[in-house]
Amino acid sequence: MRFSLFNFLGAMLFIQSMANAPAVAQGFESRMSPDHFLRTANQTSPILSPSGRYLAFVDYRSAGASGGNLAIFDLDSPGRDQVSLTDLSEFSVRDMVWANDQRLLIVIETMGYVEYRGHRVSVPVFRTLSFDPYDTSQPVAMFQNERDNVFRNVNNAFWTGITDLLESDPNHVLMPAFRGDNLDLWRVNVFTGDAENIERGNNNTGYWFSGSGGEAVMRVDVLSNGRRFQVHTRAPGERRWQRTASYLTNELAEAPPEFEFAGHGDDGSSIYVFGRPEGQDVVGVYPFDLAASTFGQPVASSDGIDITRTIVDTRSRALLGYVQSDRTNEVVILDEDLRPHFERIRSEFSEDTLIVPDAFRGNRMIFTVSGPDEPGAVYLFDASRNEIVHLRSHRPSLRDRRLSEVRIIEYTASDGMPLFAYLTVPRDGLGQDTPLLLLPHGGPEARDYYGFDLLAQFYAGSGYAVLQPAFRGSAGFGRAFAEAGYGEWGGLMQSDLMDALSHILDRGYADADRVCIGGFSYGGYAALMGGVAAADRFQCVFAVAPVTDLRAFVEHWQDEDDAAGEYWEQSIGHPRRDRDRLEATSPTELASAFTAPVFIAHGVRDAIVPFGQSEIMADALDRAGIVHDFAIYDRADHSFSRRADMRSILRLTRQLMDRTIGPDRGEYEDVFADN
Repeated sequence: MRFSLFNFLGAMLFIQSMANAPAVAQGFESRMSPDHFLRTANQTSPILSPSGRYLAFVDYRSAGASGGNLAIFDLDSPGRDQVSLTDLSEFSVRDMVWANDQRLLIVIETMGYVEYRGHRVSVPVFRTLSFDPYDTSQPVAMFQNERDNVFRNVNNAFWTGITDLLESDPNHVLMPAFRGDNLDLWRVNVFTGDAENIERGNNNTGYWFSGSGGEAVMRVDVLSNGRRFQVHTRAPGERRWQRTASYLTNELAEAPPEFEFAGHGDDGSSIYVFGRPEGQDVVGVYPFDLAASTFGQPVASSDGIDITRTIVDTRSRALLGYVQSDRTNEVVILDEDLRPHFERIRSEFSEDTLIVPDAFRGNRMIFTVSGPDEPGAVYLFDASRNEIVHLRSHRPSLRDRRLSEVRIIEYTASDGMPLFAYLTVPRDGLGQDTPLLLLPHGGPEARDYYGFDLLAQFYAGSGYAVLQPAFRGSAGFGRAFAEAGYGEWGGLMQSDLMDALSHILDRGYADADRVCIGGFSYGGYAALMGGVAAADRFQCVFAVAPVTDLRAFVEHWQDEDDAAGEYWEQSIGHPRRDRDRLEATSPTELASAFTAPVFIAHGVRDAIVPFGQSEIMADALDRAGIVHDFAIYDRADHSFSRRADMRSILRLTRQLMDRTIGPDRGEYEDVFADN
């Protein structure tokens, strides 16, 4: 039986809409469950073939499933009919991309054998398979002729990727793979799976990038347990590499890149780089001359604002545009052919919506939309029909729901620094009876954006205003702004939060007697510090995966990794030289100052902030006799990526606010009863 694409998708959307009929009550009465926010689409994001004729996606059989049915549709047929439907439910589908109109590459996770310390071991492995869209019964495995060197190498078990789709050579792609301990670059035939080694890496090589002619022009080596990056470049035709950049990264920061490939240049001798050249304060997009190893004048740069991301054609690797985010988001399209079509699409959506296009495939293009009231969706634009079709919602349970308004609040810090915050408004609006949550972001070298924020929308949808200040130390506003937070944990960064709260309360937007503070990671640290430094302001505190003892945290990373230890010394302070300051700004040393109930949660498998940070905080609260609860999650990582764990966190934190500043306040002698 053959199906039409739009009949298929229409049936899926009908089922979703029936399951998600909007509630009719208001305020606290119209709450959605955590699952409404956590449930994601049962389909992968659709992808177009190079000509735009074929569209493919995987439809999962159930929520949370890793495999499902591979559906391929012919958009040029009169009914846009289904070409094939293939059962991939026994595999976990990780990624897919069209190599050409005759071959679809799919990355799967399956069981396979590798050699490990002289033994043949069965482990989960990643493999890239090449499918004929009309006959999917005989897929070809990439590296078919290098099975002994590649398939059995344990280093290749847990990842795979594509460096270049080689637009000028549709029969081949460039793929990295380990041979021994070195990550090499290979040219792989998408029809036969045969691979040819074309470039040798070393045991530190982590990434390869190619120029417009398909030659390797950039290599990134990863050292210090993945925390120091060394970038090497060379001109096409050259064999000698030059070290171009070296920089540190860390897991708690979401800092902008220092040197990242952003597309092929206008000629074969250059590339575009997304980063921050030496001496520059902000991240921009620059042409980079491979022969001279020098930056040109920026094609994208803005005073005081880092460019947020680049838009690069996944096939040609051409730079199409970029996104810059100050208070709101702005998309700038550099490609002159794409620009008028983007403006046509732009006119169909509200000005608050962020629209990110891909390049055209024939006359068709896929683009994504998101915004404060749009959790994310994928659309198909057909220029020949002047038609826009909705294909997929990232969070289908929210598609027909009214989400909360997000306002931009300008305020001035106590030292005169102009700052801003996002204020997510509950359905009943703002006023002197409105309960409020102060929600500082993690990082601290990260930031909040003017877009869909799961936490803010969940708590606002539960009846609470949510305040998210862009405090000093945040990323996204230049190097100087981020470094203004160095050494200011519990100091200037904390006062920026309190100044934002004072601004809101002084204007009567919320009830000063109904305020909680909470956060994740660094935000959890800031919440705990708020609970001790301004105890009279908060009726409850929650901290998820928080740093609690600054000295112990820095010492942990000094012992664990030199590069990470170096960063945290800069950001927080030196455990010995700055001992007094670090102790004075560690919540574990100040536990007796809490007056509000405190909820702490931490995952045992947290590899970023040691689980022991919350253990010692709970012990300190015990000794001080402070009302608190400590939730331990045996399988949770730092980001609480398992849905069951995050569902529990959302339920318990909302329950705490309900019983302290919400509809159930005053009704529980023990606000943690039934936890």
